[in-house]
Amino acid sequence: MATVQKKQLSDAALENLESQIPEMAAAATRLAYFRAVAAGHTVVTVEQDRIVATHADGQVEVLVESRPRRKVQKGQVLTVRKIDGRA
Repeated sequence: MATVQKKQLSDAALENLESQIPEMAAAATRLAYFRAVAAGHTVVTVEQDRIVATHADGQVEVLVESRPRRKVQKGQVLTVRKIDGRA
C-alpha cells in the first residue's frame, strides 16, 4: 500500500490563500444571486434601508423598510430581553 506524504504549506502561502476567501465568497454570492434570478426565482436582498424582492422579470418590489442598524461602542453592555419565553 502506498503511503501519502503530506505537504506542509508555509505561513506566507497559507496567508495568501486565506486572504482570497472574502473575494471568493463575494463572487460565489453574486453568482448564486444571478443563477437564482436566471432560474426564474425571486431573490430577497437588503438595499440601503429596505428589504426588497427582485423578480425574474426585473421588477423590484420593496417589501418593508428596515430599521437602522444599532451602533455599538466597544465595551458597551447590551441586555437581551426575552420574547415568548425564549432568549
